[in-house]
Amino acid sequence: MNFKYLFPFLVMILFSLPTFGQLDSVFYSKQTGTVASGVTQTTDNFTNAPIPIGEPKEIPQIIVPNTESNSISTEEPESTAPYKYIEDRNATENPQLENGQTVILKKFEGIPQTAYFPPDPTMAVGPNHVIVYVNDMFRIYDKQGNILKTIDSHPWWLPLTPYNSGDPQVIYDHFMHRWVMSLIEADDQTFTYGDIIAYSDDDDPLGVWYLYRFPNASLGDFPKLGFDDEALYLMWRNGQSSIKIINKAEFYNSNGGPVNFTRLYNIGTPGGGGALDCITPAISYTPGSGAWFLWAKGSFQSTPSPSNFYALYKITNPLTNPGIRGKVLTVPTYYTPPNAGQLGGGTGLEMNGWMARQPVVRDGYLYATHDVANSNNHAYSSVKYLKIDLNTPSVVDNIEFGQLNYWYMYPACTVDKDHNLAITFSRSATTEYVGGYFSTKLATDTEISPSVPIAEGQGNYVKEGSGRNRWGDYLGIYLDPADENNVWILPEYVPETNTWGTMVGEIRMVPFSGVYTNLSSDSLGFGDAEINTIGDTLEVIVSNYGADDLEITSVASEVGPFARIPGQTFPQTLHTYDSLTIKVNFAPTSLGDYDEVLAISSNDPNLTGIELTGHCYEIVIPYTDIFYASSGGGNNGDMITIDRETGAGTTLGPSLFGEITSLAVNPNNNVLYGLVTAGSRIVRVNADQGDAYTLFTLDILALTGIDFDTSGTLYASTQDGDIYSIDLTNGDYTLVTTATIKLKSIAFNPTSNELWGALYKSFGAGKDSLFTIDLTTGEATPVGKTGFSVATNDMAFDEDNKLYGVTGSTNQEGKLFEINQVDGTGTLIGTGIGFNHTTGLAFSINGPVVSVDGKQSVIPEEYSLKQNYPNPFNPETKIEFSLPVTSEVQIVIYNILGQQVATLINEQKNAGNYSVVWNADDAKGIRLSSGIYFYMLKASGVDGNGFQEIKKMVLLK
Repeated sequence: MNFKYLFPFLVMILFSLPTFGQLDSVFYSKQTGTVASGVTQTTDNFTNAPIPIGEPKEIPQIIVPNTESNSISTEEPESTAPYKYIEDRNATENPQLENGQTVILKKFEGIPQTAYFPPDPTMAVGPNHVIVYVNDMFRIYDKQGNILKTIDSHPWWLPLTPYNSGDPQVIYDHFMHRWVMSLIEADDQTFTYGDIIAYSDDDDPLGVWYLYRFPNASLGDFPKLGFDDEALYLMWRNGQSSIKIINKAEFYNSNGGPVNFTRLYNIGTPGGGGALDCITPAISYTPGSGAWFLWAKGSFQSTPSPSNFYALYKITNPLTNPGIRGKVLTVPTYYTPPNAGQLGGGTGLEMNGWMARQPVVRDGYLYATHDVANSNNHAYSSVKYLKIDLNTPSVVDNIEFGQLNYWYMYPACTVDKDHNLAITFSRSATTEYVGGYFSTKLATDTEISPSVPIAEGQGNYVKEGSGRNRWGDYLGIYLDPADENNVWILPEYVPETNTWGTMVGEIRMVPFSGVYTNLSSDSLGFGDAEINTIGDTLEVIVSNYGADDLEITSVASEVGPFARIPGQTFPQTLHTYDSLTIKVNFAPTSLGDYDEVLAISSNDPNLTGIELTGHCYEIVIPYTDIFYASSGGGNNGDMITIDRETGAGTTLGPSLFGEITSLAVNPNNNVLYGLVTAGSRIVRVNADQGDAYTLFTLDILALTGIDFDTSGTLYASTQDGDIYSIDLTNGDYTLVTTATIKLKSIAFNPTSNELWGALYKSFGAGKDSLFTIDLTTGEATPVGKTGFSVATNDMAFDEDNKLYGVTGSTNQEGKLFEINQVDGTGTLIGTGIGFNHTTGLAFSINGPVVSVDGKQSVIPEEYSLKQNYPNPFNPETKIEFSLPVTSEVQIVIYNILGQQVATLINEQKNAGNYSVVWNADDAKGIRLSSGIYFYMLKASGVDGNGFQEIKKMVLLK
């Protein structure tokens, strides 16, 4: 790349703007230059795999002395700049939205904490996409919140430069339908500095981008990217402001070729005076409005400092002979904000008073906001909002929005096409953690509406770094170009202690035209419910966000096993912003999966009903004289049965969990229970097909085993030896004792109630040690070792008080063995279970008998092929089938044309219940498109009988 300084000089030019009033002269310097070439980059080079988070790293920030000489103007405040203080009435309540104005259309999590702080979150919105950028990565979403790409900054910019630093900016140029992003380039070792800029080749951010480097002689900071219909304007600060002007028509057509630019710097105060720091460019929504900039007093100092003016600038002739003029707008004195406090105390969060985001220009007005010290008490901070008439020019709105005892941080604003204002900000108090909020002001209103939370803070935040607990340095807000009454916001908040997070929200301040129905959810997923019980009651809020009335004629009272909770009569009329809550419960009486639509009749053709889905299961108790075993990832988490004479296992079915660590049968009701260590769940297991369902979740870490004593009390052990009793009615637990050893598994003798424990040991000799444990003292008495030199994953007693155990790691076949209760030695039963990773073991003493010939097993009586679940599905679905005898099995997928697209199984399988998961890939691993597909089970049994069945399923994306 080449950079040519053609003619640096100092200029001062006077001119008049009949459209925008009289602006004063400004001292400035000017340079022109050329970047010889750029490089090409594409999002196709990046997968959507999660990016690992490294060690916390603070983004460098320039600290320069405050050299601004004109912080106080000697002019009197303008009579056209009335000051108004508006108290945030909702600060102490955090209510939901009030009817009559703003609605939240959607919200979803933005980029969570990365290794960098502060995040400097920024965003832009295009016709179909949202881009969120923080200091070391950006994400591309669709407008439903689906993540399409997550891209690390460093490899993205690496073809251009290895020295990308931080302070991201991203815009969508609605005039030219291009995305633009920029980042600071900085390396203090090589003294390499610059601005790096990328633009997309069209309005779709997925695909090709062109990257350019504009070199700088020194390190810049706090860049801001603005534009009008003619040019891009990139500002950065270093004690003064530097503005690069780039002709958009030339830039967007360069496609990696040369690009010219002009730089204005050393920009003084309008009418005479020293250079001002951080002159922020605006985003223009009005063609021909020109390039406008605004300066506000800012400081890194935690002690508030005063100013009584703003500086307005306009660049003249940006494409031919750029110059700059301006106007000092005198106002009542305001002060830079102090550092913010928070619930839980700790180091104050660093703030500053510069424009948190770029101002907005629309129809002859400029709108801007920044944070200031609260005018009633400088120990707190407020939002400052300005509306400037560019024709005069003069300040027509000068509003402070805040509340004593609260801190408002890094506000960002925009206006919709009707000049309705939206502001987003972070907020904290000694009584609340830092959360993300927004407020609005209709064009006809005189006050800013009370604040509304979009993401409330959940913890105290302290990240010292260089000694500054940094927050911000700015937040994101953007107008939706596809509907210029919709505004997207990106505030920062604390989702958990010492962790920053971002939340994406879409809001609207005026009704849609006509009737517009908004559902809090267009579907209700009831999950799993036991047969002949009433499951959870869920609700959908139906709201009318349209200007016309929504007439709901009827809502079905029931469909399938779903029933609407009575108490409402129809028809009902919902006026603008009115809502209706529809509650539904799930009470299935037949097993299987359900997908129904609760019909709604209304004058909105798009409102036809609410999709209802659920799954009905049955908890069948285990048969006697059979060992039930669970498995982990080495066997897909399947449940199996084990023949205690041969030690051979048979697949019972998928447990629906990655691993059930331990099993136990309740002697009081003969139900099979399991422990899922991941999430500390106690589950109940259907002993007929192996599927398991959560009973409750415990907040006990590192659980390893469970078993019932003779009274039916459930006990659970932890890796560290803690032993708890658990109340099966509510999940309450009590610490009974702490064993003197670490525990891998436990088992109660069903006759003596003696507790046995297997040692937990991660490495070294003795991993196969067994003990008896005194529940009153925790004393562990050694019994001996199994002799297998591996951990005993779980243990169980049979009806004759014989003790058995299982072993088997992820890559090792499981073994069933009998334990000598005198010396602990183990005797293998058979040669192996036939499945890897056997984790849990249980035996039912009082269960029903399967047969009278002594060969008990859980074997299906006939072939069957179940309906896939879920259906419709995206991205994967499960297909279950049963074999009464050993069979040659094929499961094949066909498209709607009858063409075979995938084969899931083509092998011999033993009698039993099975499942297979299809991820919508064809035989070549290529993801298939949405549509109707068919799956066929074809089985040929060793007894000469055969079976074939076809079912339909739907892939939705």
